[in-house]
Amino acid sequence: MANSRELRNKITSVKNTKKITRTMEMIATAKSVVCQKRIEAVQPYGNKVAELLDDLKQAGAGDDAASFPLLRVPATIKREALWIITANRGLCGGYNANTLKIAENHIKERRAQGVEVEIHMVGKKGAGRFRYLGYDVKQVYKQFEDKPTFDEAEAIFQPILDRFAADELDAVTLVSTRYITAARQAPDKRSLLPVAPDAGDDGKEEEGGHGSTDFIFEPSPAAILGTLVPLTLKMQLFQGLVEAAASEQIARRIAMKNATDNADEMIRNYTMVYNRTRQAGITQEILEIVAGVEAIS
Repeated sequence: MANSRELRNKITSVKNTKKITRTMEMIATAKSVVCQKRIEAVQPYGNKVAELLDDLKQAGAGDDAASFPLLRVPATIKREALWIITANRGLCGGYNANTLKIAENHIKERRAQGVEVEIHMVGKKGAGRFRYLGYDVKQVYKQFEDKPTFDEAEAIFQPILDRFAADELDAVTLVSTRYITAARQAPDKRSLLPVAPDAGDDGKEEEGGHGSTDFIFEPSPAAILGTLVPLTLKMQLFQGLVEAAASEQIARRIAMKNATDNADEMIRNYTMVYNRTRQAGITQEILEIVAGVEAIS
């Protein structure tokens, strides 16, 4: 059993750790609130743009639109760009591990199908994990923190769109943590390219869908799609970055709260053991004094 001095040192050490985890919890809470407000501002716009694109696809935007480079559907997928969004820092529970697990499984599946997967990693943690596993990462982006901007997302994603339009890529997939509610976030895999109608498009009106798809296009459908398709794809990446940032802060807040609660429990346990050890020491000293007095008398 540890002596009183060792127990006091342990209690002091745990208290110092508790101060750090409590501070990190407060910082993550403040950042998560800001990130959630950004999501509330971004999601309606991103969802509406994607909804409009779905309506145009349902309307059959004409033969000109079918020849638009970003709307091509390859007969076979031979080369895919996989985007993975992780954090630059740890101490956020299973946030990074859950996302990377989905990405690793997707890479194994694709390679088993003979598809060459080109990895684009956002975040230091994912890059470190993939280097350890021996994966060849084509590009690592470390500049994104808790406030990504659309311009930053556009700058890194435009070359991918250009390569898809030039037949250098056949598919683009995004793996990230999707923000569902403040209490629920989940790792998610979504296909960005090729752009294809959703499986449930035929019954959207019966299920409360977007409404009529009888449109008059002004200017031409190709001109509209030429602007709308790249914008929609960039918005999906940007929205993924914003949702991932909020999910990271929420995961860190929960992890640090759990660490703080565990520190409180350790302090209580160590204090109880310290008091018992101290009482036992005092009792032993009293017994020694009494025995000494009896021996003298």
